[in-house]
Amino acid sequence: MTRPALLFILEQTLGHRAHSNNLRRVLESSDSVDAEIVEIDYQQPGRLGMLTGSRNWSFQASLKARAAIRRRFGKSRPDGMLIHTQVASLLAADLMRRVPTVISLDATPVNFDTLGGPYGHHRQAAPIEHAKAWANRRALAAAAGIVSWCQWGADSLVADYGVPARKVRVIRPGGDLRLFIPRSGPPGDPVRVLFVGGDFERKGGRELLAAAATLGDRIELDIVTGRRPDGVGQGIRVHVGLKPQSPDLLHLYRRADIFAMPTHGDMLAQAIAEALASGMPVVSTNVGGTPEMVHDGVNGLVVAPGDIAMLAAALRRLVDDPALRFRMGAAGLELARKEHDAETNNRQLVDLVRSLATGQVDADQAPHIQLVSP
Repeated sequence: MTRPALLFILEQTLGHRAHSNNLRRVLESSDSVDAEIVEIDYQQPGRLGMLTGSRNWSFQASLKARAAIRRRFGKSRPDGMLIHTQVASLLAADLMRRVPTVISLDATPVNFDTLGGPYGHHRQAAPIEHAKAWANRRALAAAAGIVSWCQWGADSLVADYGVPARKVRVIRPGGDLRLFIPRSGPPGDPVRVLFVGGDFERKGGRELLAAAATLGDRIELDIVTGRRPDGVGQGIRVHVGLKPQSPDLLHLYRRADIFAMPTHGDMLAQAIAEALASGMPVVSTNVGGTPEMVHDGVNGLVVAPGDIAMLAAALRRLVDDPALRFRMGAAGLELARKEHDAETNNRQLVDLVRSLATGQVDADQAPHIQLVSP
């Protein structure tokens, strides 16, 4: 029996790029499937999108995904599909019913509504919200299986969208433990603190700057973000535009002692999984799926969003106690190996798609993977 042909539709916004990189490496090393990848890149709407009202990313992404799936069906129908995230699945329910499909998501729209403010997102008029809920339920119902990055999202799938629990699996995206590794050598002096967040304001970068200022020259702060923020003082290094998993970014992770991201809004931050793999204690907030990654007093410290004094106290506690940093970093690494290993988890994801596509697989041939532009 030949290997099943699987189609992977992968959204490329925010932390989903790193997840796509990790999944691609697993597919490239797999001898059990033939995989075709279609990347759905975010694009700002042009004039036509503004005139037609199609500026919404959900509409754009799902339209691109539908077109890519139809082109693939026009050549030959794959044995199975994965669509990440549900945003790209909204216009493909009829196609998903023709091929066993897994929808993968970081959080549900209802989850997103609860944290929408920091993203600039607000609920719309009731008729629009009803239409959105209908479109999501229709797509989720058409899927053969659904994967949530976190239990927070899985619970919402069942409670808010009526998805049978038997269809839902929690498979975390994780960090690549071969790329993100604990630092070697003695701890930094001054202590090095790392922040990684493309959206500086939403990720709590402004509060981190204020908290770091209270520690003076006891710490060195590296800021990795999308654009240089205003009001950055001396002694703070700002790194703009580093690509996910790039050598420069890996170097910063390997030199840091503490990872701090006091986010106002996140579903499940990829950067935190990478910090855990790097053996660092994490300072973050109790929002979204973050409590499933940062356990207060065990592998990090949890602070209230926007609370500069509490954030400064948490940083000072870790700076003052190298042994505590070591214990928490070791606990984080243990959690990364147990629950957030990207290779292990993505193999589970591929196995799920494969098992829905076919019950038997001939793995005696080399893998084939193709990257396709939508």
